[in-house]
Amino acid sequence: MNAGPWLSVPPPGYGGIENVIATLVPELRRLGVRVVLASVGTSTLPVDEQVSVFADGQFAALQRPYNQVCGIAQAHLAGVVRELHSRDDIDLVHDHVEAVGLATLAAMGPAGPPTLHTLHWDLAKHPALYGSLDGGDRVRVNGVSASQLARAPLALREHSVGHVHLSTPLAVDADRRPRPEKGEHLLILGRINPGKGQDVGARLAHRVGLPLVLAGPVGP
Repeated sequence: MNAGPWLSVPPPGYGGIENVIATLVPELRRLGVRVVLASVGTSTLPVDEQVSVFADGQFAALQRPYNQVCGIAQAHLAGVVRELHSRDDIDLVHDHVEAVGLATLAAMGPAGPPTLHTLHWDLAKHPALYGSLDGGDRVRVNGVSASQLARAPLALREHSVGHVHLSTPLAVDADRRPRPEKGEHLLILGRINPGKGQDVGARLAHRVGLPLVLAGPVGP
């Protein structure tokens, strides 16, 4: 299970992909699947084995210029590839690292293990990669919605096994927690960047005459 170098699993707060992984892994282990997690050293999710290149999450580095950051995901993937080359007990890699995860694992060719890459993001961001993907019979992708895959380039759709419905237990025990006092404002929680819908929230807040609070990391 390749979670990437950005946040621990489960995440300390923000981290949608890491929450998905933290939900999926316990169920896999309950079914008897042995799970090796490739993540950062601060991950606390119970697994059978963990592989780490970075001691802690590198998410904050994403605020720096590209030429200072571009090697982080590659360093993590290099560690994953070294691990895969050194052992023969990995039956499947489930990858969650945007773009470079898919590109690196596909480039391993026949020497690599079967791979499933989950597409958690907007596919329009990487047209050159997705439009020319050749993973042979070894690499497959799955999407997070039917509409996402319907807009995907043909080469990517040809590697698709369909979409899955992702759900995470973010509200577990919410009914048992003390209910906070309701304030006279609206709140949007999530990464603050184009495409997340904060602009829609701002228009609605203006329309109803309430202040809006945005909470979350600011994207590049």
